[in-house]
Amino acid sequence: MNDVQWSTDLISPKNVAGTALLGKACDIIEIIGRAPGLVGQVALSEQTGIPRATLYRILAALIARGLIRPDPVTQNYTLGFNFLELAQNAWSSSDLASIASVELRRLRDLTGETSYLAVQEGAYVLALGRFESAHDKRSSARLGVLKPMHCTSQGKSILAHLSEAQLETFLSGELQSFTANTISDPRQLRSHLAIVRARGYAIDDEEIVLGTRCVGAAILDDGGRPLAAISVAGPTFRMPPERAEQLGTELAEAARRISTQLTPTLKAAVQHSGGFRVWTTHSAYVGAAPRWDGRRNALVWADLLAPAIRIDGDGGADLLYLHELAQRIGTLCLSEDGFVVSAGGDVVLCGPEGIQQRVGGSGALLIRALRTDMAGAIWAAAFDAEANLTRIGPWTIAAGFEPVFELAGDVTDIAFAGELGLYVVQPTRQSVLLLDPVTRRRRKFTDIPKVAGSPCALAVDENLNAWIGLSDGWSVIKLDENGEIQRTIALPIPNPIGVAFGGEDLSDLFITSARTGQTRESLNNAPLSGQLLSVNVGERGLPETIGKP
Repeated sequence: MNDVQWSTDLISPKNVAGTALLGKACDIIEIIGRAPGLVGQVALSEQTGIPRATLYRILAALIARGLIRPDPVTQNYTLGFNFLELAQNAWSSSDLASIASVELRRLRDLTGETSYLAVQEGAYVLALGRFESAHDKRSSARLGVLKPMHCTSQGKSILAHLSEAQLETFLSGELQSFTANTISDPRQLRSHLAIVRARGYAIDDEEIVLGTRCVGAAILDDGGRPLAAISVAGPTFRMPPERAEQLGTELAEAARRISTQLTPTLKAAVQHSGGFRVWTTHSAYVGAAPRWDGRRNALVWADLLAPAIRIDGDGGADLLYLHELAQRIGTLCLSEDGFVVSAGGDVVLCGPEGIQQRVGGSGALLIRALRTDMAGAIWAAAFDAEANLTRIGPWTIAAGFEPVFELAGDVTDIAFAGELGLYVVQPTRQSVLLLDPVTRRRRKFTDIPKVAGSPCALAVDENLNAWIGLSDGWSVIKLDENGEIQRTIALPIPNPIGVAFGGEDLSDLFITSARTGQTRESLNNAPLSGQLLSVNVGERGLPETIGKP
């Protein structure tokens, strides 16, 4: 056994004959890229041994290509902005990064340990992303570093799903030992990989670094071929064998969720490769408040800026303009005679032919959400911008608005969940709340990390789980009964302003979004912004209750 523990120095780039100058340029880029701050010419010359004249010419060429840039004050060097653009193409072949990041973050938050994403690179695994533990003593393997496959949880989980020919080729190479636990015998490793494949996860039991234990699972394509792997690593005193085994099942489930969500890149605006149906031919300015109307077998939703109510179903499309309001609308819900919409602090009753009655409200309030409870009572969430408060309560024609709850900050959507109460989303606070209209108690259901996007829209399934649209998150997430992310639906648009269950069996998830306010670059990347989309999620939603104003 080799008594040398693994380190990044064990795997170094090899020079290729006839490419000495190119190798020197790569050395310079790596030194600058790995430095915690700026790097000067003297340091570069000392670390590379390149003569000053040659070094100057290489630096000038790298600056011209945007790969490095000099600090305008010190004239020392850091990586150039062109690297940002080039780095994006590392993900262009799939949605791996955005989809996996949600699960990696959840795993980090769930375990308190560092989570990783890695892909196969020849006989090694290459770390592409990580979410670091908050502990002082933690796993902190560097990104972009190659590690052997046979002694890492990521590598073993990938090896376990290779074809027989691929595995045989790998096992014919050298299996170096780094600790007493490294499996370096090909036959023993093959038997071990059979177990990994059967249970769906692998454990690195101090096989590459003493004092660190790691659990990993492979992300597979539709054919069962490994695309990548995720892992969670931590010191052995916090990651005993029993906990590692328990985490294995969690890792395997997370990897399966990522696998089911990976889709090819967007091919055309009218047919998204992820299976989304596009219902509209003309986009909305700001599409919001989708509600499935079982009476019409169609989705009713609002274009807030038009202002208009739009109706889309298999039977065709209809459009009801509300120009008489002379202002934007805020939201809508269904009613016995048609629809109820908000305009500022007012509530407007509408029928199939247009506006029937406008009921005045407080000029200081902006009604952001209207929902009906299971009995048909209409509830409103109204924002007082001056006080920075949202008031939530029932609304009727006779009594007007009667606030029951008062919350600090803005609320963009509410949704009833049977006996559980009322879900509330607050994007500025990254929070999902659960209110009990009977006891008037409130509790924070969960917080959404900022990197995931801001919670802005709500739908509820038949099991009373909340489905949250994430603004700037390109996704809708499903929360379990504990507020943990159970599922993620990747979207072709960045800002799902409204989400709703609908369709014949209520298993289609409808998504509305905005086209107004998007940059040209954003629209180029998300051409379906403003269109009404739906995707079958295989889970049924709660039916929309008809309101009784």
